[in-house]
Amino acid sequence: MENHYLITLGVVPTNGSPMIFLTYKLESLSEEAIGLVNDHYVQSCGLNVRELRVLRCIDDNPAITPSGVVAQAYMEKSLVSRILNLLIKQGLVRRSVSADDARQFNLSITPKGRKLRVHADEVGKILEDVMLAPLSHTERQALSELLEKMSVWVKGNGMSAELAKRLKS
Repeated sequence: MENHYLITLGVVPTNGSPMIFLTYKLESLSEEAIGLVNDHYVQSCGLNVRELRVLRCIDDNPAITPSGVVAQAYMEKSLVSRILNLLIKQGLVRRSVSADDARQFNLSITPKGRKLRVHADEVGKILEDVMLAPLSHTERQALSELLEKMSVWVKGNGMSAELAKRLKS
């Protein structure tokens, strides 16, 4: 018998289905999607999803530091370090000593890295279009707007303030 799970979205299921919290569902969906597209990226671009995320982060944030990549890409420091070494070795990223602080390194994308990023974005558009295929144009717009609204809430002070208020001891 197949289990049917209910994303709680603040509602406790009454039909006996186990509760699945939104954060779990989002992470599960993300990991499943990454698993499905990873081989396509490796075959087409020579880098996996996480490596491309770091490359894009550096391209989008010129002179970013490795710790900045960790924060922007939401990845562990050791993983980012390994990926940076790979990208530098492949000539996709350049590391230079910061003009502001000699203890810091700034990262920048090379022309070879930029060319690969453009290609990866073209591949990514196709892969994302396939992932969103079951949604209508209106549903895609609504999903985008809702995700943006949730991002502002979570990243801003809204969620933190609400948690403090509700979880007051």
